[in-house]
Amino acid sequence: MSNLMQQEGPDQIWIQPMEAEDSGLAEPQLFEENDDWYAGLFNAYFLSIFKKESGGIPQESAEGFSNLKPLLDAYFDDGSLSEIHRQVCNRWYSEQQQSGIWFSVSWKDFQYEDSRGRALGFYYSAEEEVFLQLGADGALVRTGLPLKKPGFACLFFRDETGAYRMFQQSPQPGFWSAELFPFVHKADDAFHSKEFFKLCKSFSEDVLLKEQHKSREEQIGFLADSLSYTKEKQEVSFDEFRTEVLKEPSLIDAFDQYREDYSDRKQWNPPDKFAVSSAVQNQAGKFIRSVIKLDKNFHIYVHGSKERIEKGFDDEKKLNYYTLWFDAEN
Repeated sequence: MSNLMQQEGPDQIWIQPMEAEDSGLAEPQLFEENDDWYAGLFNAYFLSIFKKESGGIPQESAEGFSNLKPLLDAYFDDGSLSEIHRQVCNRWYSEQQQSGIWFSVSWKDFQYEDSRGRALGFYYSAEEEVFLQLGADGALVRTGLPLKKPGFACLFFRDETGAYRMFQQSPQPGFWSAELFPFVHKADDAFHSKEFFKLCKSFSEDVLLKEQHKSREEQIGFLADSLSYTKEKQEVSFDEFRTEVLKEPSLIDAFDQYREDYSDRKQWNPPDKFAVSSAVQNQAGKFIRSVIKLDKNFHIYVHGSKERIEKGFDDEKKLNYYTLWFDAEN
């Protein structure tokens, strides 16, 4: 199951029937059911198909995206879905001339990694299926849309830096990027900086905590040291990062292997040294933080150094505890 799955269902689903004859598009239908059963059903249909992120930075100068980009911005700013639904449907219909069903779907509170906010998906399915409907009046043979997966799909959301990210599904590789939403990986310092901080956070969770069973304090220390390193150097040199932050040979080996896997998965090929974007660094200070969850009673949000937090165990009370040192309350 895709890691894009959500608790909350879509807040808007526009359904657009399409006919192969050049007779124009009918009025879209707004599906308004929104209980838990429908939420689970539609999330599974619209989100479980996405396995891997693709795309990157919107290539705004590309023909075909230039007049859609403002509409995409408008949706993410105020939730305006009707105009971009109409424009994308019309373009799809004029290019494909196929019968089928189009969906424009929005989520108001979408969560993925450290991003939270609106998400927008476009889906198309031409497949129909014959099924038997049983009821009090007997059996009826009907045709309808199979709830397996749509043939074409793409999903947009904005990450914690404000940049668009897109997942896509199509039997034709690169279809969405070529036909409607041209995207390129803009491999500048900001892009490399953002991926570096994500790499550090993922490494701390997947390797330090899960594989090596390090303590939360050690994970927090690694994240804090990584952020401090970039603030001091204003650049990332992987050679320096190994010796100044990771230090231990076993940890360096684990990081190098994880970085290789991460780079393959994300299609990220950074240089050995690059400048750190100050805007991305400021954002990283927010999303790279760690949260220590203590039973169901307390959450500790940690931004600073591991030297200011200490874990212990009270033999008399038989309970764990944390000691925190700070300068002043804010």
